[in-house]
Parts: sequence; C-alpha cells; structure tokens
Amino acid sequence: MEKISHSLCFVFFVVAAFAGTTVDPNNQYAYGANIGWINAQGDVTNGAVIGQAFCSGYMYGANVGWISLGDGTPDDGMKYGNDSATDYGINHDGVGNLTGYAYGANIGWINFEQTYGKPKVDRSTGELSGYVWGANVGWIGLSGVATLTIDSGPDTDGDGIPDAWEYGHTNVLTALGGGDFDGDGVSDVNEYLADTDPFDPNDRLVITELTVAADTNLVAWTCVPTRKYTLEYKTDLTSSNWTAAGSSFIPSSGPEMDEEVIGANDSNRFYRVKAAPPLSQ
Repeated sequence: MEKISHSLCFVFFVVAAFAGTTVDPNNQYAYGANIGWINAQGDVTNGAVIGQAFCSGYMYGANVGWISLGDGTPDDGMKYGNDSATDYGINHDGVGNLTGYAYGANIGWINFEQTYGKPKVDRSTGELSGYVWGANVGWIGLSGVATLTIDSGPDTDGDGIPDAWEYGHTNVLTALGGGDFDGDGVSDVNEYLADTDPFDPNDRLVITELTVAADTNLVAWTCVPTRKYTLEYKTDLTSSNWTAAGSSFIPSSGPEMDEEVIGANDSNRFYRVKAAPPLSQ
C-alpha cells in the first residue's frame, strides 16, 4: 500500500475587527473578597477584550467602578510599556500569560504578574485563571471569567496581518502584505497564521515526516506553541473536501509535533496541516 504526503497547505481566516467584548456572557464574573463581584463583560460594547498581543476594554464592579485593561493602542503597536499614564494595560505573551497593569480611578493600579498570582487564559477553552493584586483592594480571582475568542487586534493597513505581529518583525506596516517577502513560497499572511518568520525563507510550516505502518500513519510537522494545528487528509487530489484526521492541538513547545492516524487504510492519502492563532475567528 502506497501512502503519499501532499505538499503542505494553510488555513485562511478573516482577521476579526477590534471591537466589542470577547467575554463569554455565561462566564463573566471575577471576584475579590474585599470588593465583591467584578463584571468582565462590562456593558458589552466597552467590556474586556482578550487579545493575541494585548488586552483592552473595561471591567466593572458595583463597589469600585470601571477598571481599564488598556486602550488598545500601545505606543509601539506591539504591547503596553506600562511605564507611563498613557501607555499602560494588560499584555498577552501569546502562550496564555497575562502581565501588566489595569487601572481603576477609584481603586488605583491592579497588577497582573507571573510570580504569585499567575493570571492566564487557557487558549483551548478561553477560561481565565489565577489572581491579580491591587494594593487598595487585595486579591481578585479570575477563575469565573472566560473569553469566547482571542482578538487579533488592529489591522490598520487591512492586509490581513495584525499590526502587533507586523511590528514584531519590522518597524513599518508597509513591508508585509499581499506578497511573499522572503520568497519561500509561503505568503506573508500565511506566515502570520503559522507564526513563522516572514523574513527567513528557512522558517516555514512544513510536514517533515510521514511514517507508514500497516493501517497507521505518523505525520510530523514543524510547530510553535503560539498556534493551534489541525491535521487533515483526503484520498483524491481532485476533491475539494478535506477530513480532519483528529483533534486540533496547541503544542506546549516546538520545534516539531506529530500525530498518529489510526485506520489509514486508503490506497492513497494526502495530508495537510492547518495553522491558526488559538480561539481566532
């Protein structure tokens, strides 16, 4: 029986607009023993937005008023500096860790740090966990809050690549866009989807190995912990339909991951891997 590994394909999705809360209306309450319940959804339009690079929006507590997670416009376009009254907020490192400072006019600064409170967002379920600390209010637990999506953030030039990701690789928004800057056969947009380096032709998402044993295939590919991967297959290249070979996975590390496919007894089978930011729309 012959098995064939098809050239790798990528998933496409429309980058979400940076507006409205991402918080699950069924899981919206944080709790502080000294201040009671905090509504992370706020008033829907201005509620908390959990983002791929940084957060924005407001939480609201009846006893403390509004708490800002940031205005969504960090000075460098990538993350809040948290070094001035105009450039503060909560950053996301891409693997779930939340750090920085929120601010409430009635209660002062709220610290998101990874030494004691360890606030995080689970990128598979959207559930928040850990604690944040305010000198005037004590600890606030986040375990009752979940986000439905992780927002991609602003895309000022409308090229399908969020500004924060572009600024992370170049200091201008005009270098990347609809082309393939490094000429590796992977478009700039697909480099973003896979979180590979658009300026390095040797850094791209590829299937690295296909091992065949009886009716089992083992497929390996390059990966990074900031992305979710789905392995798919089809048995006829003329067909437009792909079938998931298993569940989607977010690896804990790189540079490679693999998946064992049971029951692969087709005479021919073609594989592809789809990559996307976790909980993206």
